[in-house]
Amino acid sequence: MTAIVDACATLLNDYDYDDITTARIVELAGVPIGSFYQYFPDKRSVVHALALRGMEEYLGRVQTLFTEGRLAPTWREAVQQVVAVYMRMLVELPGFGRVRFSDLLDGHRLDSSVDQYELMAERLRDLFLGRFAVRGSAPVTLMFRMAAQTADAMYKLAERVEPDERAVVLRTADGVILGMLAEVFDPE
Repeated sequence: MTAIVDACATLLNDYDYDDITTARIVELAGVPIGSFYQYFPDKRSVVHALALRGMEEYLGRVQTLFTEGRLAPTWREAVQQVVAVYMRMLVELPGFGRVRFSDLLDGHRLDSSVDQYELMAERLRDLFLGRFAVRGSAPVTLMFRMAAQTADAMYKLAERVEPDERAVVLRTADGVILGMLAEVFDPE
């Protein structure tokens, strides 16, 4: 199963979603087509598995940042570290830049019973609340959910704009995210 998901990730780096076929995936994975269908009903389900794997990898790396004593002393610097993990993964992980935890090419959720933004926001919220005191009056879960959705949208935009505009989008994204979370962590 891992070889199939890895092959899909590699193909997504080089081809558009519509240009990827199950035949291409199994050829690159080096598995028979029957093995593909043993684990996945279609290519969409492979993309879903890839997105889930990316989300879990991201959250695992962030968890490590929080638990290994490398976390910055202020919540603002910690947010920057969490964003840096995400940005590194865009470069390091095949397919992550094309399909992230919330970026489904066919418009369907990874799991219809779970809102991926909510899951991401809750996990990040729990990590931050375990380390930093809430001193604002904003609804904490909502602010983390808004920050996760806003960040994802702005990072996707950064990938689509001209290279000289990318820094502007990323800088603005940082400011918006920090502004939202300041309503949670900064005193009024």
